[in-house]
Amino acid sequence: MYFKRRHRVMVWSLSSAVGGLVLLLPLLTGLYTPEAPYIIPLSQKANNIMALGLVIALLPPALLEYTNHRWEREVDRNIPRLLRDITESVSSGVTLPRALEEASRRSYGPLSREMEHALAEFILGASWEEALTSLADRLNRPSARRLCTILIEAHQVGGRMMEVLNSGVELFSSLEEYREEKYTQMRPYTVTVYIAALIFLVIANVVLHQFLIPLSERQEVLLLGAPLLPHILDINYYRSILFWASTMEALFGGLVAGKIGDGSIRAGLRHSVTLLSITVLLFNALAT
Repeated sequence: MYFKRRHRVMVWSLSSAVGGLVLLLPLLTGLYTPEAPYIIPLSQKANNIMALGLVIALLPPALLEYTNHRWEREVDRNIPRLLRDITESVSSGVTLPRALEEASRRSYGPLSREMEHALAEFILGASWEEALTSLADRLNRPSARRLCTILIEAHQVGGRMMEVLNSGVELFSSLEEYREEKYTQMRPYTVTVYIAALIFLVIANVVLHQFLIPLSERQEVLLLGAPLLPHILDINYYRSILFWASTMEALFGGLVAGKIGDGSIRAGLRHSVTLLSITVLLFNALAT
């Protein structure tokens, strides 16, 4: 299933509205009131509510964008197999439109339904070029546009059809091999982003509990008649800073993981939501 632009805008808008409302809930209920020098919330409860609002704002778009990303990957993955099958059918003496019709009865993921649509347009009177151009527009993938260009060219050249189709098969096979190799090599770096986010979270809690909290408890110690640290701020201020630093690390780390592992920042939203949830849960668990 692929969500069109209007559906994406609708989901993004609704999620942003609901998430933004939850994000502002501490302000609306009086749980958080910005006061100098503490601009960020000092209450961990307020921080948790605001982080929850961020998760709510991102979760539905993350699911939507990941669904679209999987659909696009299925299209890209099935195109080389489709072109090989069409080429084999044509080489056995079948006409190109007939080969495409036979291929549409097989399972090529999202391609099968769209090919049936293109063939229906062709049968109803559209030209071969118009039907395939419409197919490329609906799929809206660079690989699909290349496929349709090859099929249009093969239909036009007549006697050199097999030469064009075989060249197309070689092209798509090389592209698919490169894409899978790149995906396999870059995928492990996604785990590295998760590990980095968890390490940052652990370090933040070590700094908080092993250094800042003991230091705050000893701020009344006198040295030469004066406090050791007369201007130290509320320890909850530092806790909030480290919490939001961990949250931002999770948010942007997830986007980076998506770009590295899947080649798409939009696909990284699911990593961001996962890391945000882990950060909120672990930060609160370690704080107890």
